[in-house]
Amino acid sequence: MATLQCYNKGCGQKFKLEENSEDACEYHPGAPIFHDAYKGWSCCNKKSTDFTTFLNTKGCTKGRHNPEKPAEPEKTKVDPATRDEVITFESPKPAPSLPRPDFNTPMKRLPINIAPSLRQALEKTEGTKDTQNVVGDEEKNISGVKIGDNCKNNGCKTSYEGEHSNLDMCKYHPGIPIFHEGLKYWSCCQKKTTDFSEFLEQLGCSTGHHCWIKLDTKRIAACRYDWHQTATHVYVAVYAKLSHPATTFVEANPIRLNVHIVFGEAMVFTLDNELCGLIDVDQSSVSLAASKVEIKLRKAEPSSWRTLSIERQTYENKTDDEKADEKAEDGGLEQKIDAVDLSDL
Repeated sequence: MATLQCYNKGCGQKFKLEENSEDACEYHPGAPIFHDAYKGWSCCNKKSTDFTTFLNTKGCTKGRHNPEKPAEPEKTKVDPATRDEVITFESPKPAPSLPRPDFNTPMKRLPINIAPSLRQALEKTEGTKDTQNVVGDEEKNISGVKIGDNCKNNGCKTSYEGEHSNLDMCKYHPGIPIFHEGLKYWSCCQKKTTDFSEFLEQLGCSTGHHCWIKLDTKRIAACRYDWHQTATHVYVAVYAKLSHPATTFVEANPIRLNVHIVFGEAMVFTLDNELCGLIDVDQSSVSLAASKVEIKLRKAEPSSWRTLSIERQTYENKTDDEKADEKAEDGGLEQKIDAVDLSDL
């Protein structure tokens, strides 16, 4: 009787039909697996790094020998008409970028989160254990601003009532008070009056942030800062120690970032940049820690920024005659008026 070849995986022996019983063949019913340096079978946990050992691994299942050769997979036929066809692939077109707003779009103040490390450091500096202490009949917070302190900006009558006061807009006069020939007015708006009380009650002509502590302009500091980005956010870290929560603020619009940090012994760091990309102001925030200030900006579109900020471009639309007239007016005004500092009134 002729012998036949068994085609079960892992067997490969020759057999006679009359000797083909239910337990004559030991084989692997699963498929071979090659993963990293290991070789094995899906039907059992016998693994090896040597290929010869893998081939000689004894079958895990008993059964009858299989004399039928498995069908070979059909080869893909190439159409002669498309043999020389060139397949091209076009990368998907990027989504259209959002329109870039004007640099002077109204700013919005970002919410500030105070880390426990900063609170503890400020408490230690002030020599207290609580974030707020009572001094006399007044409440004093961790930044040194007392409840009831007036805003130091000219023309603003707002008093400090807590951290929520930092969210209110300040209406003030950025200019200086001027008294000339019985008239009293501010250089920024020039609403003239002869009554001193009416002059003091004039509402501010500009809006901005409150100034609870009068700072020395000579103490402007240059802090180190860097930035990094993810797919959804841009993070700006300013390394300023012991920032003051009551006087520190960050304002932004979709393309502008304005940073004002008061830290240490009344040191001030400012940054006003035009951003490279667009941000979602409503989903951005600020965190104050003991050693740094981290600004988290949410990207308005999924793109990678090549840099944090770009050079701001300004366009001057005034003619030379208008510039000459303004210069002459300013020079004449300086000769006619005497400036008086009423910032402490």
